[in-house]
Amino acid sequence: MCTATWLITDEGYELWFNRDERRTRARALLPRTERAGGVAFIAPRDPDGGGSWIATNEFGLTVALLNAWSDGGEPREPRSRGLLVMDLAQERDVDAVVASLATEELARYRGFHLLALDRSGAPRVFRGSPGATRVVPELAQTPLVSSSLDEGRARLVRSELFRTRAPVDAAGHVGFHVSHEPERGPWSPCMHRDDASTVSATHVAVERDRAQVRYADGSPCTTDFDAPLVLALRDARSSTSPGPR
Repeated sequence: MCTATWLITDEGYELWFNRDERRTRARALLPRTERAGGVAFIAPRDPDGGGSWIATNEFGLTVALLNAWSDGGEPREPRSRGLLVMDLAQERDVDAVVASLATEELARYRGFHLLALDRSGAPRVFRGSPGATRVVPELAQTPLVSSSLDEGRARLVRSELFRTRAPVDAAGHVGFHVSHEPERGPWSPCMHRDDASTVSATHVAVERDRAQVRYADGSPCTTDFDAPLVLALRDARSSTSPGPR
């Protein structure tokens, strides 16, 4: 249950991500700067699974995961999909994500859509399921949508709304993500159901020399974004890092 849209810019990209979750799930830990494998990245944390659904690193790579409810089946020994995001947060670009997923044991994860963006301007999506032995990168088309209620209907309604609104700038994307069209409920981008709702929104802006991550800890229709966390970017070919600032 999530919605992601993005905008490719002259210097990089912007990404907006609504996270939809059941009301019984624990509240996420706020984003912070972490380091793994010598790479600094910013990510919120899911206390239930220990991983995350979105991470942006100092190379300008962002990986974001949406559950794929239409891909049925149950792994024999499931691993949290959020831990896959944390693993990939250490990679340098989309090509490195492709290489990493080629060696990943995908059968241990429930279904997912994994979005990867870097400063090359060519976002990719990877679709995994418990029966998959590999994933093939596809050119990602915005918006990317998932829903535990009816994924096909949610995708159809939100995609049509996005097409009608045709956002061309940041304000347009924000307007889409806070929208209750066609009505406040399970199909609107800012989603509200009795058992689940949009619980947070994340905005990532990757520019020439820095990445900024802003987070709204609540439904975006009523919650403002916090002040940004910032990472100074380094070239993917560099072996030294200026680190967070």
